[in-house]
Amino acid sequence: MSDSSRAASSGYPEVMTAAERYDDADDESFPTRQVRLPVVPPGGFTVADLPKLAGVIDGRFELLDGDIVMMAPATHWHNQAINLLWFALRSVAPEGTIIAREAGVDLGSSVPIPDLVAVSVGEVVASDIAFSPTDVCLAVEVVSPSTKTKDRRFRPAQYADAGIECYWRVENEEDAMVVYSFELLPEGGVYAPTGVHRGRLIVDKPFPVDMQLPAVTWS
Repeated sequence: MSDSSRAASSGYPEVMTAAERYDDADDESFPTRQVRLPVVPPGGFTVADLPKLAGVIDGRFELLDGDIVMMAPATHWHNQAINLLWFALRSVAPEGTIIAREAGVDLGSSVPIPDLVAVSVGEVVASDIAFSPTDVCLAVEVVSPSTKTKDRRFRPAQYADAGIECYWRVENEEDAMVVYSFELLPEGGVYAPTGVHRGRLIVDKPFPVDMQLPAVTWS
């Protein structure tokens, strides 16, 4: 099936093909590949488009103001940290709260995908791919070298503006997890820092947590 046939069957306009070439200081080109992206419709994409988009985009992506933003590959440390935190938080989350991995937050024309979220179980169904921010009480981002600016500056502003009660940023400090915790101010729209946690994570919100931060190892 041709690219145009695939695009037509997906319900989206014909895709655009793009290939970029980058040269380093020694004038040696990096390998390149073609990336197929649907043409952005008037008004942009929304969360309702995610199932179809997932079928035609080869790679992980988010929506930002109706446009597609490709996500960089994660490091091994990043993936290990997410796995360990997911298991650890599941063991301490109160009844009625689930810990979900890489689920979107529905902001309409923007759909960020935190590494972990804590969500009210009553609002979860098997087919969910994104949750309303009113159902999310915690968003967690594990910082990678390619996401430092996004996770330290842009994500907190985005999640606070959406009204998510708590935000945790997880940093790599000599291969150990360090958790920076934040809580939404009463007036909303802005987070206040509540702690820097090394070795042990103790917080009261969004639910009481007192646990050892698991070591990130390769075994």
